[in-house]
Amino acid sequence: MGNTHDPRPRISGAARKRAVRYGAPITALALAAVLGTAQADAATSAVSHTPTAVGSIATVPAGARAAAAPSDSTKINVDIALEPRNAAELTEYATLVSDPNSVFYKQYLTKQQTRLLFAPSQSTVDAVGNALTAAGLKPGAAIDDDFYIPVSATIGQLKQAFKIGFAGYRLTDGRAAFNATAVPELDGSVAGDVRGIIGLDDFATPDTDIRTTGKSTRGTSASAAALSQSARSSGKSAVPAMCSAFTTAIDAYLKKNGYTGTDGGTYYSPTAMASAYGYAKQLNAGDRGQGVTVAVEEWEAVNHAAVSDYLSCVGSHSKVSYNTTAAGNALQPTATNGIGVEASLDIEAIASIAPKAEVLDYEGPDITASFTDADWLDTFAAPIAADNASVISLSWGGCEAGAIDKTLENSQTSTLQLAAVQGQSFFTSSDDNGSEGCNSATRQDATVSVDDPANSPWITAVGGTYMQGKTNPTVVPWNDSFNAGGATGGGVSIWQSLSGRADYQAGFVGAGYSNACGATNGSTCRQVPDISTLGDWRSGFPQMYYADSKGYDVLVDGGTSLAAPVMAAITALADSSTRCAIDGPAGFINPTIYDLAKNPATYAKDFQDETTGSNAYSPSGYTGKLYQATGGYDMASGLGSPRAATLIPALCAPNKYLGWIFGHSQLGAAAEHGQASIDKAISAEATETAPAVKESSH
Repeated sequence: MGNTHDPRPRISGAARKRAVRYGAPITALALAAVLGTAQADAATSAVSHTPTAVGSIATVPAGARAAAAPSDSTKINVDIALEPRNAAELTEYATLVSDPNSVFYKQYLTKQQTRLLFAPSQSTVDAVGNALTAAGLKPGAAIDDDFYIPVSATIGQLKQAFKIGFAGYRLTDGRAAFNATAVPELDGSVAGDVRGIIGLDDFATPDTDIRTTGKSTRGTSASAAALSQSARSSGKSAVPAMCSAFTTAIDAYLKKNGYTGTDGGTYYSPTAMASAYGYAKQLNAGDRGQGVTVAVEEWEAVNHAAVSDYLSCVGSHSKVSYNTTAAGNALQPTATNGIGVEASLDIEAIASIAPKAEVLDYEGPDITASFTDADWLDTFAAPIAADNASVISLSWGGCEAGAIDKTLENSQTSTLQLAAVQGQSFFTSSDDNGSEGCNSATRQDATVSVDDPANSPWITAVGGTYMQGKTNPTVVPWNDSFNAGGATGGGVSIWQSLSGRADYQAGFVGAGYSNACGATNGSTCRQVPDISTLGDWRSGFPQMYYADSKGYDVLVDGGTSLAAPVMAAITALADSSTRCAIDGPAGFINPTIYDLAKNPATYAKDFQDETTGSNAYSPSGYTGKLYQATGGYDMASGLGSPRAATLIPALCAPNKYLGWIFGHSQLGAAAEHGQASIDKAISAEATETAPAVKESSH
């Protein structure tokens, strides 16, 4: 995914779907619109078995030098990515179901419906599997809604099966890597069903976007009973609060690293966070994440004892479950190796903000092991394929300007579009190296770049802020160039663009924008981030990252690794509210939040605009000024920070056209009278102007 070192700090010493109140006729309409092509495979003509190129291979990163090729005995994991059925309809419906100005807004599809409409057919899966077997490979069972067929094979087997070679490289950070030397080939009878082969290189290793204050401190007790008793002594509250033992450990930790412990200053407890963002109102009203599952995606193991101790301490009732998507990680957390710091941060942040939400940890293979894009994608797609979480949080990524495999990019796009049509909200960190997303702790790089997958138009990219104060806090974009402590990521994508109805960023042009992606007329390059929450480690999140029978270890962490789960948890509070329970989960929120920002009144009500500062990160060697915070949208902070008390109900607003649809429109008639009216109704929806709808106040 870009930067290629292990960035983790080395320490010294089942989701709810929309209620079926309005949905049946509209969902029937949506299904009928594409069922004619979804039910059967396309008729096949004469079959050619001539080997045919499929997909693409990764670009070689700048500065890479030729080195020894990998041994034929080296074993790696690859995914054969299959083409979705009805790909154009998937894009169209993902756009319409997320658009608050569409009659299809929040008319989400079930997992069974998305499989029927968009997943490759069983006959396609079987045919491709047979072709792989004939080529000498041993394909596994199809995964992730049958979009991918996993194969574990040696380099030598892959060379023979796909008629390719492999070359070796030495990257600028010193790491050895490999890449296929030609686009892979498959039997022509199935080549048209295959998007490409993912995992034929290991250029890209995802980073965690995490920053810590300094050396850890060990708490005096790891007893869950003792921590729980300490929490009870502070009183019973709907808002989680740090127990006294944890507070003492954090104060000692900050003092050890040269800081004075100040809640709402040098750190933010769950109580201070609830006050600063205003979601204490939701917690006290009983909307605490109950009935909502939030998935976190990790590529490392996590210390379960630390998470359990943290939940006991702050009084969170979140249930945490662990789902290992790989065979299992041999690398396990210790108090000093940094493994699990990211995962525990994500889980604990969500559980402290939405204290009755279930948190589901998807654990992929460790990034320091042999790692290909297939190892990334299998975990990335897992909660969407399972459709068992209404909110997903991701705090890993890599430099967009580094190694890019368009097959992977296209596969991520389809996966995220499936999340949108299922009503899943997906949040990702925007990066911790400012506007220079290719910079890392081991390699200075002044290349102006955003992160992947934050660059995707189908994901909500969350930037980081520096915050001070518990009520009406002062907030600016996070930029600690002085201490080389990182800065919030953001900028213009060189690969991704938005157009037509899907261009929710139309009219929002951040300072310093350029047509870096070569967008055509009527399109704009994707700008990052979309929104920002707490990210600066100097005002960060107190966490327990390791615990054993003798005690527990604490840190104050930050980075956009924190910002993403914070926004995910706020969205979980929305999904647990009565309004979202009736009208459907928030889903893909980007079209909604940009629509809110078009109105100055709702923008001021729902967002705190950051107007000063920048994310130009000088430790990267960059001497320019990209990108500056301004009034309105900018690429240092996006739309700004959420005012959760008012943004949450706005995310749960119902489809404003429901009365019109059922009372008067051609769409309602089409839903009732079947396929004969569908084409005309959809055409009319594109041309007919719906009557003005009075906006409800939130």
